[in-house]
Parts: sequence; C-alpha cells; structure tokens
Amino acid sequence: MDVRQYFEPIDFSKYSDKFKEKWKYSLGQTIEKSTNKITPANIHKIEVVVFSVPFYNGTWKSGKTNPTEKIREELYRLSTIDRKLSIVDFGQLKKTKSQKGAFLAVRDIIEYFTELNIVTLLIGGSQDLTVGICEAFKSETFFSLTSVDSVLDVKKGRETFSSTNFLTRVFQKNPQIFQFNLVGYQTHLVPRELFSKTKGLVTHVRLGLLHEDSINAEPVFRNTDVLSFDSNALKYSEINGSQVKNPNGLYSEEACQLAKYAGLSNKLKVFGIFETDWDKDNNGISFKLSAQIIWYFLEGFLNRVQKEKELPENLQMYKVEVKEIDEPIVFYKCTETARWWFEIQSIKGNKYLIACSKKEYDEASGDEIPENWLKFVQKIDELSK
Repeated sequence: MDVRQYFEPIDFSKYSDKFKEKWKYSLGQTIEKSTNKITPANIHKIEVVVFSVPFYNGTWKSGKTNPTEKIREELYRLSTIDRKLSIVDFGQLKKTKSQKGAFLAVRDIIEYFTELNIVTLLIGGSQDLTVGICEAFKSETFFSLTSVDSVLDVKKGRETFSSTNFLTRVFQKNPQIFQFNLVGYQTHLVPRELFSKTKGLVTHVRLGLLHEDSINAEPVFRNTDVLSFDSNALKYSEINGSQVKNPNGLYSEEACQLAKYAGLSNKLKVFGIFETDWDKDNNGISFKLSAQIIWYFLEGFLNRVQKEKELPENLQMYKVEVKEIDEPIVFYKCTETARWWFEIQSIKGNKYLIACSKKEYDEASGDEIPENWLKFVQKIDELSK
C-alpha cells in the first residue's frame, strides 16, 4: 500500500521561512531532506518515521488549537542530531469520521512500518490512541507495553471510555499480552487493588525509584515493544500544559533521560507521547519540553548498540547457584556495554534472554531468588503448556 494516503503532508516552508538562518542547523532541516527523498521504492530505507494525531478523546483539534503542530514546530527548532539519520515526517493523520476509524488507521500505519523494521514516533493526541497502537501487535506472543504515567489508567467502575481508562480496553483486546509495565507511578494515586485489573507479567517502577536513579527503568525499556508516554507523569511545575495538576512527578531532566533509555532499546518499535494540551499551556513550556523529550529519544536511537556487539562472543556468562533452585541461574553481561540479562529455559527447552540489571545478579549471588527472574520463569512456562 502507499502509506502516504493516510496523511496530510507537511509544508516545510512555513518552518524554514520562520527559522531563517537557523534552519540549516536544525533537526527540522534534517527531517525535511530525508522526507523529500522518500518514494514508494525506497521507503524501506527509513530508520525513524514521525507522524501526529491531534485526536483528543473523540475530538479532532486543528489550526491554532492543535497542540501537535506546536510540538512539531518546537521539535524542528532544536539542533540536528546526526544529518545521516534517515528520519521522515509523514505529517498529520487525516481526520477520520469516528474514534474507531482513528484507532484503525493508527493500527494499520504501525503494522506497516513495523513490518519494514522502521521505528515509529507518534505525537498525540490523547493517550487512548495507544489502543490503536497495541492492535498492531495482537499476534505477537511476547508483546510488551510500557506506560510512563503517574496513575494506572484502568476503569474503576462504570465509566465511559476515555484516556483515563484506556488500558482496560487494551487488556480486553490483548488478553494474552505478555508484559505490561507502569513506570513513574505515584503510590498515593494508585490503589493497590487496581493492579489486579491489568494483564500479563508486570515490572512496575514507582516514582521514588526513578528519583533515586532513572537507570532503574532502563531494563524495563529493553524488554519493551511500545512505550506510551503521558505528559501527566511530570510535575505540574515542569509542564503546565498537562491535564492533571500533579504537585509531584517526574522532573524534566528525568523525563528526557527516560526517553533516551527508550531510544537506546533495540526492542522498542513505537514511542508515543501524549496529553500535552494547548488549552492548558499559557507560556509554551509544555510544547518545548515535549519536543525535547522526543529529541532525547532520537539521540538514544542514534546510539543504539549494534546488535553484533551483543552477540554471544561478547557476553560473559555467570552461573549462580541458589539454594532453593535445582539448576543455577544463568546471567550474561555484555563486555562492550555492561548491560545484563538472565536466561530463561522453558519447560520445552527453549531459551530466552531477558534484560535485567546487576541487582538481579546481586540478589542471586546473595542466595536469594530474584523476584523478576521468577516472574519470567512462571510466565514463560505458562505459555509453554
């Protein structure tokens, strides 16, 4: 198919004319050059594709009320990262007649680019667009979704579908989801009982752990296919264009670092940023910060480790005996990157490498069964039956 039919293309002149002499040093010019070279015959050469969906809980926003256009402008204004990066902006999704139509269009687009091994960057829009993204992975056995958010967006009772409870529909449509992770949540905002409404294996990271060190989320992102980033995860003092006025939350530097870790993940296929709202922003800071979060995701992507560096010959094996387990737990550390994995062998004999941190290795070395390792063993055994 010609995927371009889904979009309203970008008029780059309105940005180049506005930025003038700064344009040649900008990320916008790098994107313009890559975009202008694209034809149906060479589309497979794209590394990262960008598109926007100004769809907010059933309402399309346009013109001066369209936050995604302001984010795009701020993104184009930033300095270029690497002129060799093949990053193409397909523009804005054409307006659909219904919410279902928007979700289906997003699904089709994500499926198309994922099959071509192209990473997709979606500028939203409300976070319920994640439903459409996840539809593209329904047939994936080991599909992993991570949400960066201060709360858990599931239904608490009888509620109309919206971005505040979209995860309930994600789990309904993907009942066999392998893994769901919530990163940056605030314990006082998420009743413990709500976690029972999720599906799949979980590796949640609360806000306090991120404040201690954002590296605590890095292994989670290495196991993630889709990252859905809600701007409401940030403190209100950091991003006043968010829907929720949270006195606590991520700092802007932490948000950018998390985005960079996401970009570094070789497994991650889709990065979506959502919930920045024109009506709530009175000074443009929210759009600038959203653009900078995207910039750091792209920087991470450019620094992705070449897969050959993490081939078996570059992995140092550690076998750790734990008293309550018959076989030793096998860990690997990459001599090139210092990243860690543990190995899981299913009851059928298949072996899987799961990203982890040195923490799991230290726990096993202390004769303690790592909780995360046990979760993966149980989930993979469940799939093998």
